[in-house]
Amino acid sequence: MKAIYEKVEPILIAQISDENVCHLTNASILSNSLNLEKECMEFISAAMASKTPFNEIEILDKDVDSKILPNSFYEIVETQ
Repeated sequence: MKAIYEKVEPILIAQISDENVCHLTNASILSNSLNLEKECMEFISAAMASKTPFNEIEILDKDVDSKILPNSFYEIVETQ
């Protein structure tokens, strides 16, 4: 299986777009494809930060928001 992931993940990562990111995210979760999942999450986070729309957000796995939201906020640190 590892050999398959090593060949397929880079191809799918290169294909991530606003049109397929939700499908690829779900597929990465179902297949336990950690690199693809990481890249999809980064794509979604960047799209949200730039207010760029992407297709079919309603199909995203229900746990995606709990993975993305904590990384969307920054801690305010006071300096003296």
